[in-house]
Amino acid sequence: MIYTFAILYAPAPTDFPLGITGKPIQYFQSDRLIAAIELDVDIEALKLLPEQSLMQAIVIHDRLICQLFDQRPLLPLRFGTAFISISALESYLETESSRLLTSLEKLDGYAEFLVTGKAIAPKSEPASDLKGKQYLLAKRSQYLQQEQWREQLQQEVVIYFQILKAALGDLYKLDFQKVEPQNSEDIRVYVLIPRSQIEQLLQAVRSWEIEHSHWQISWSEPLPPYHFI
Repeated sequence: MIYTFAILYAPAPTDFPLGITGKPIQYFQSDRLIAAIELDVDIEALKLLPEQSLMQAIVIHDRLICQLFDQRPLLPLRFGTAFISISALESYLETESSRLLTSLEKLDGYAEFLVTGKAIAPKSEPASDLKGKQYLLAKRSQYLQQEQWREQLQQEVVIYFQILKAALGDLYKLDFQKVEPQNSEDIRVYVLIPRSQIEQLLQAVRSWEIEHSHWQISWSEPLPPYHFI
């Protein structure tokens, strides 16, 4: 099988990082497009790897894509993407050429960032000496306060991203995808923005973060646009 990591503009890069099987990857060109590939990868055997070995293969896949992305725009492919032959890959690149080139043009200069946030909720517990109706009323009040808190956080997140969008102006586009928060996170959002504008954007929201000190917001390093293809 022809394992395929990413699609790039021609010409081919000059470096050949090691792929999943430990061999240098290769590049296949079809007109204006380049596919970063690794030959003779047994996809079925890959699926049957022990969990630790499978995770290592996934890490290699992502690391290699990030290495190429540091050099030029690309369309990252999902782990396990493969073609049965070079001719099948060539046919894909020819058939999808217009769509792939349009996507590369759209994403040129942009990077994906993972933005996560956690808000420290104010403490609110009913007095321990309350009983009966008083205790139930106190619990109800606590529940209403928690609901108000959640609504407040949602509004604050909306404003945060409005500030980012306004800072970009009409020259650049901001795109984002909210996903389910993990662990103790309150927000988890993938943001697509120009790599050259990241410092300006972080500066634009700095005052907001100071005024909303109950929030702890973190931005990832620039990533390939996995969620925006």
